[in-house]
Amino acid sequence: MKIDKKKYFLILGTVLGFILLIKYWSFVVNGFGIAVNVCDSLITGVIIAYVVNIIMSFYEKKAFDRIENKYFQKCKRAVSMILSFGSIMVFIFLILWIVIPELNSCIEILIKSVPSALEKGQKMLSDNMSLFSRLDIKEIDWNQITQEVIKFVKNGFAPTVGTILGYVSSIIGMVFNFIMGLIFSMYILAQKEKLKAQILRCMDTYIKSETNEKILYVCRIVDKSFHSFIVGQCAEAVILGTLCVIGMLIFRFPYAVMIGVLIGCTALIPIAGAYIGGTVGALMIFTVSPFKAVMFVVFLVILQQIEGQLIYPKVVGSSIGLPGIWVFAAVVVGGGLFGIAGVLFGIPVAAASYVLLRNDINKRQSEKIDKRTDQKADKMTDKETE
Repeated sequence: MKIDKKKYFLILGTVLGFILLIKYWSFVVNGFGIAVNVCDSLITGVIIAYVVNIIMSFYEKKAFDRIENKYFQKCKRAVSMILSFGSIMVFIFLILWIVIPELNSCIEILIKSVPSALEKGQKMLSDNMSLFSRLDIKEIDWNQITQEVIKFVKNGFAPTVGTILGYVSSIIGMVFNFIMGLIFSMYILAQKEKLKAQILRCMDTYIKSETNEKILYVCRIVDKSFHSFIVGQCAEAVILGTLCVIGMLIFRFPYAVMIGVLIGCTALIPIAGAYIGGTVGALMIFTVSPFKAVMFVVFLVILQQIEGQLIYPKVVGSSIGLPGIWVFAAVVVGGGLFGIAGVLFGIPVAAASYVLLRNDINKRQSEKIDKRTDQKADKMTDKETE
């Protein structure tokens, strides 16, 4: 029996690779983190370009494709790109226009409630002065207390300043990376056909045709899953925000429109996003009426259960071709491994893996059925010749 040397060395290399990966896992993770930090602006630009391209393709294919003016066709890409970024900016402006006035009124209520809270605190202290009268103030060493306070301020001032400067520098770095990523995304969108052709040419040159076809097939499945997930997630956020506004108006909760918009925006984070917006909404309603804040929490929990069990699996799950149980599993596993990024990317990655596995199983089963059919046909032919 001959041993296939290629197969033997491939298995041996795979096993050694896994052993080295496990042994030096910390170095791999650190190296990957450094690579991500170096390419942070480029990665941000690719993500922005991918999301904006969904809107831009809509403008190009649905809105401007029927215009036959050759001069307009030359500048169609630039017009579509400007409209795409403009649409996102208008959407953000509308959200801020709805949220900021309501938030301002909530802050005013909080400021007005401060004097009454101070009066209540003063009354409570005056009612309990008998407790303080039992303390012998003369026995307290005020000099020692003052020295301890000064020592604490001296020791804690430098780390506090360093922490604040660290936060400020990280915020500036994030803003800079976002601006650079935004510029990079514009270059990608302006020359996406040229970049695609260059990538395909490199793949055709350096990769075998069979392997090339498999890679392109996987890329098409992944692209379809991410595209469907983004569209479905946005649709689900709009549905949840609308239902929240309608329910809050029916039950006469304050800040209905503002909280509904906030919950709709945070619902872009799968499963748990609405609870984040709901926490802020409950705190705002609490400034008006604690009882209504409790009732709002009950209302949101019921709405979120309906959304999680019925709406989300149907809207997002059906759009990406992933059953509801696997949507929930992808969110739990992705969030546990990579946090918010895992929650956002876990569902489309799981959907792509599900489709690839399903297609591979169907292909292998059809091949087995064809093989059995051929074997039966060969047996029938042998019997007829006998």
